[in-house]
Amino acid sequence: MTETESTTDAFDRDSVRSASRIAIAAFALVGVLYLFTLLPGVDRLVPLTPVTFAAIASAVVTAAVVSLLVYAAPKVASLTRTALHRTDAADHVERIAENGGAMGYWLVVLAAVLVAHRGFAGVVVPLLDGLAWTYDAAFLVASFVPLVFFVARLTVTVDPLSELVADRVSGSDPTGDEGTDANEGEPSAGRGASDEPADESTGIDTADAHGHSIAGRWGVDDEFGGSDDAGADEQTGS
Repeated sequence: MTETESTTDAFDRDSVRSASRIAIAAFALVGVLYLFTLLPGVDRLVPLTPVTFAAIASAVVTAAVVSLLVYAAPKVASLTRTALHRTDAADHVERIAENGGAMGYWLVVLAAVLVAHRGFAGVVVPLLDGLAWTYDAAFLVASFVPLVFFVARLTVTVDPLSELVADRVSGSDPTGDEGTDANEGEPSAGRGASDEPADESTGIDTADAHGHSIAGRWGVDDEFGGSDDAGADEQTGS
C-alpha cells in the first residue's frame, strides 16, 4: 500500500467516524428529549409565560441537533463525493460525484432548517400571539435557500447521469482514456533499422565498425585497382 492510499483510507475512516458520531449524538438527544417529556409536570406553563417546560426542553435539544446537522453537512458532502468518485473516470462521472456531494450538503442543511422550525415552534409561536404566520413565513424563506441550491445541482446532474446510464446499457467503458492509439507500444518503423546497439564488450559502436570495414574494403579495392592500372601502362610503354 502506498502512502497516498493509506492517507486516503485514514481520511475516509475519520470522516465516517465523525459523521456516525454526530448521527448517534443527535439520536441520543432526541431520545433524552422523549424521556424528558414523559416526566410528570413538564407540560405545565412556566410562570408568567405562555411556554411550557417541555417546549423549552424541546427548544434546547433542537438547537443542539441543528448545530450537529450544520456541522455534519460538509462531512456528508465529502463522504458522498468519495463514494461516487472513481479513479480514471470520465468527465461526466466526475460531475456526478461533485454534484452528488453538493446535493448531500444542501439536503442536510434543509433538514436542519425543518428541524429548527419544528423544535422552536413551541417556544416562539405562543409569544407571537396573532403573528404566528410570520414564524412560518420566516422559515419558509429560509428553507427556500437550500432547496433552490439542491434543485440547481439536481438539474445539472441529469445530463451526465443520462450519459452514465447510456454507457452502462451500451457496455461502453466510462473512462477518460478515449482515443488511445492502439499501436502505442509498437516501435517506429523509421527508427528500428538505424538504431544499432553498441557492442558493450568492446565499447565500439556497431555502425562505426561497419563503416570502418566498408572504408577499409574500398581502400583495398583502390589499391588493387591502382596496381592493375600501373601494370597496364608499363606493358603499353614497352
